[in-house]
Amino acid sequence: MDADPPDSSRRDALSPPSGSVEGLLLGLALLLGLLRFWRLGAWSLWIDEAYTYADAAFAGRGDQIWNPLGYRLIQGSVDLLGGRADEFSLRLLPALVGWACIPLAWWAFRRHLGGRRAALVALLVAVSSWHVYWSQNARFYTFAMGTSLVGAGLYLRGLWDGRRLLPIVGLGITAAAAAFHVTAAVVAPALVAAPLLVRLGRAETPAGFWRSWRFLGVLAVLLGLGMTPWLWGALKQHMDHKGTLDLLRGPAHLMLTSGYFYTPLVGVAAVVGALWAWRTRDAFCLLAVGVALSGLGVLLAVSTSVLMTAQYTFCLLPWVFAVAVAPLDALGRESVRGRSLFAGGALLLAAPALASTLLYFTTRQGERPRWREAFEYVDARREPGDLVLAMGAPIGEFYLGGAEPDPRRPRVVSPLGDWFPEGPRRWNRHDRRIWVVVRPQWVPSFRPQDSLTVEAWLAGECRMVKSFPVWMEGKDLELRVYLRE
Repeated sequence: MDADPPDSSRRDALSPPSGSVEGLLLGLALLLGLLRFWRLGAWSLWIDEAYTYADAAFAGRGDQIWNPLGYRLIQGSVDLLGGRADEFSLRLLPALVGWACIPLAWWAFRRHLGGRRAALVALLVAVSSWHVYWSQNARFYTFAMGTSLVGAGLYLRGLWDGRRLLPIVGLGITAAAAAFHVTAAVVAPALVAAPLLVRLGRAETPAGFWRSWRFLGVLAVLLGLGMTPWLWGALKQHMDHKGTLDLLRGPAHLMLTSGYFYTPLVGVAAVVGALWAWRTRDAFCLLAVGVALSGLGVLLAVSTSVLMTAQYTFCLLPWVFAVAVAPLDALGRESVRGRSLFAGGALLLAAPALASTLLYFTTRQGERPRWREAFEYVDARREPGDLVLAMGAPIGEFYLGGAEPDPRRPRVVSPLGDWFPEGPRRWNRHDRRIWVVVRPQWVPSFRPQDSLTVEAWLAGECRMVKSFPVWMEGKDLELRVYLRE
């Protein structure tokens, strides 16, 4: 454990940081975490954010929403800011909760990981460009992570003290994170399964640990059975939209995208941390490894039937960070330059992440296509009677649809998608100008013949009048505006 005072594991983890290194890291994390509010309204909405607005603003019309709490919270935030939905008002509450995830990660792990390493986990959360992205997003992932961390912190304290009520409360709060996103539900069963790795590694645990865990196991099964109908309904809805019959495509996509957003460096550090935890028989670090592996394993199993991406592993991010930093203090104790060695490891993990975050705010332009600029370009040049046709039509409807746009029911912007195979034939029936906003990366997702039809129509009857590139490595976010006269 940390080189903190011997009684640090028993100290109330809500107390202020006691060590200079811990306090410095936590203070730096809280300061850098404020980046979540920088340029919060600068980036265009993307399609899921447009749907967030629609489902929050028109909640009473009967659209099927399985997680209404997140929508109500965001709508409440918009109302408090004057009732006008824009990028800033839609994203402010997710950004606030995203910032709160930083001290929550420190608090959740401090007692068992030690002050310095827990503060380093908080710093890694603060500088993660992936965490910044979801904090600056009108979605519910930060709500899910924050709730999950509160529950996990209570669960761990109760389990280590051999108590019954506190870990039950913690497990219930962790499971409640699924009210914001169904994939957050994997953390609760992972917390129950993870102590099996502690036992397999023959790690030393405090008195009452296993008695408390066995009691929790029975309750976890009952909780899981009670949540099954709701979880299955949410999963089935996702399968209807993104189901796949390829058993390998889903897991491959999940692993590749997770590797990209977790970053290879953190992945390598987590593997080293897992091996270190096994070798030293560190009970908490083995438990953290168990949570990460169990959660990822469940999501990989689900991904054999549903196309999933890295965002569905988002709530596991602090756990992976906890495993990644695990060996640092041991390395420090074995050297007279312990503090320097710890600082070097912290810098190695945090500096590339911070550099990526700076790119997020500059060349990557929030890691979003420039939809708002593209639709504003069209709006400034279109004439009465012109047809506006677009991929991402719900986003265009938000920007061009007037005082109360409805992205779920576009009226001003017509959709261009793979469900319109006869589109060009319909669009050409009238002698009028057509503005077409295209994201080229999406064209291959059409059926092969439809893709060829749309590409031939754009090349033969339209001309590209404007391109809106975003310079981001490994991801094509370019938009193009075409005009048919």
